[in-house]
Amino acid sequence: MTFKQSVVHVFENFSNINGRASRSEYWWWYLFTCLVRFGIVTLRILIDNQTAVALFILPITILMLIPDICVSIRRNHDSGHNGWWIICPVVNIVMLFLPSDPEKNEYGYPEGMVFSNIHLYWP
Repeated sequence: MTFKQSVVHVFENFSNINGRASRSEYWWWYLFTCLVRFGIVTLRILIDNQTAVALFILPITILMLIPDICVSIRRNHDSGHNGWWIICPVVNIVMLFLPSDPEKNEYGYPEGMVFSNIHLYWP
């Protein structure tokens, strides 16, 4: 999954905690949020009116919080773990690096899985 595909997919599923998110989707999203936060910090430095910047930062922070939580939950699902593990930061950080479960698990099929065992029978 590319950078653009990941960001679009996370925004399309911004409140979806069902299913799975691949490592690439999660880490591209994380890079996007880091770039947005860097831009906000740069904006705070460049603009002298802190009140105007604060009114701009708060909605962006809130808008980014929900997709952050949801993509983290889906990433835990992808490695075969319950989404509630995001409550424990140390365990969650380890799980974010775990490889994807290559088979279907209780949260669905992995992203981009190709079904090679499908046979078509013609009457």
